[in-house]
Amino acid sequence: MLTLQERKSLHDRAYVPEHLLDYVEAISGAEPFLHDDHLCFLKTRHLIFIGYPLHNESDETPRAYETACGRFRPFTAAIIAPSIWVEAAQPSGVIEDSYYELQLPLAPLKADLDYMIRRAGRELRVVIGAFGEEHEKLIKSFLAERDFSPEHREVFKQIPEYLAHSSTARVLEARKGEQLVAFNIVDFGSADYGFYLFNFRSLKLNVPGACDLLFYEMARLADAKRKRSLNLGLGISPGVRRFKEKWGAVPFLPYASAFVRRRRIGLFNFINRY
Repeated sequence: MLTLQERKSLHDRAYVPEHLLDYVEAISGAEPFLHDDHLCFLKTRHLIFIGYPLHNESDETPRAYETACGRFRPFTAAIIAPSIWVEAAQPSGVIEDSYYELQLPLAPLKADLDYMIRRAGRELRVVIGAFGEEHEKLIKSFLAERDFSPEHREVFKQIPEYLAHSSTARVLEARKGEQLVAFNIVDFGSADYGFYLFNFRSLKLNVPGACDLLFYEMARLADAKRKRSLNLGLGISPGVRRFKEKWGAVPFLPYASAFVRRRRIGLFNFINRY
């Protein structure tokens, strides 16, 4: 269990979404720990190791991972870090990407983007709302239209649990009259960053520029909260990258993830280590 001082340190230093305790706890059901300046989570004998040190110095990350494994003795581990350093034969399902960052305040908008925001603003109002059945329906429609892995579907399934327990997450809605057209989930659980976590839009109520308007108001809200930038998450796909880049976002931090099955040490080998 983390102390109040450790939780404050996380708030002061968080710069990737995996540093958000409420978010990762809800998604994984695991217990958080701080170990050698790194955040990790443990669920039974599975370790989630976040290889982004809180003081942003990565030279000691491989050593911190090994000592964390020595401390928690996991059978399996999920590593999220700028790169995967474990032996090539160990990890599986390696994914590589980059986090995107948007500096605040926003730079002057390009004419076409400004037009789409103003156009959507004539039809929609943007408010901070409370998650409910409308939002769940949009998520279910979103999942029905796309082919996600079971792991990704589990993340979306836990969104209500995350929002119910987070004091720093906000649901930013775009509504046409009383109808929900789209919404963003943004988390302000860091001293310096806002985190753009999710966007969902209605497949039936198509208002051009709705997502641009939501994004614009999200950036203005983060600026009003004196965040220096938004972490927009991963590039994921060419379409997602283009959306983020048109706002001026740039890749600022490498991302890699992998699943590792730790070698179990037999009794003979264990004795002969000493």
